[in-house]
Amino acid sequence: MTTLNLSNSKANSRVFVICDQDATAPIWGYIIREKGLVAILENSVQRAMDRSIEDLPDLIVVDVNASHQQRMELCKKFRSVSASPILLFLPVNNESEILEAYQAGVDECVVKPISPALFTAKILVWMRRSWVEPMAIRQTKRLQLDPAHRAAIGVDGKETKLTNLEFRLLHLLMSRPGFVFKIEDIIRTVWGARRQGDVALLKNMVYRLRKKLEEESGEARLIQTWPGGYSFLED
Repeated sequence: MTTLNLSNSKANSRVFVICDQDATAPIWGYIIREKGLVAILENSVQRAMDRSIEDLPDLIVVDVNASHQQRMELCKKFRSVSASPILLFLPVNNESEILEAYQAGVDECVVKPISPALFTAKILVWMRRSWVEPMAIRQTKRLQLDPAHRAAIGVDGKETKLTNLEFRLLHLLMSRPGFVFKIEDIIRTVWGARRQGDVALLKNMVYRLRKKLEEESGEARLIQTWPGGYSFLED
């Protein structure tokens, strides 16, 4: 078994593994836990889709014997709410499927079979790439962002859970209240320079954030829309 150095790891880093094979899933879970990581195992594609917003992992591993369409839908769903790396296992070496997977936001495609040693090496490499410096706490008169819990806290102390991408968007906008960030700059910052963002995804995320903040924190229109960009309401 490989023994890559984990000296730069974060405590409680989470790997979400979607694997519908009874013999394989426990092995992947055991390997991940042996490396000091938290393994979240799910054997149902549909339940994994439902949990995509609830769980906020540092790495997502998809190893399912589902249809091509289901695999792509699952990867797109995770990419729409998370900037975490996605590792996709495929049963055959099909170039068209691999290309579509990368377009769906997958970071690496691996054609099976794969040995436990190689699985371990890939998990550790992608976990290191997902580890970044902790985000600073952001606070205005109306809202506070808590990086440790990926949550927004209103003036009444009520906590609103956010997805990975929702938190990154709010963190950016709250860094300069009143400043209008251009859409292309937001996409590049939130999704990352090496990923492709989407204007429609950004609009949907702003809609979800507004709904959460208005319904759960009682604040209205904290995110302001401008021609070609967005801003956070200035105090």
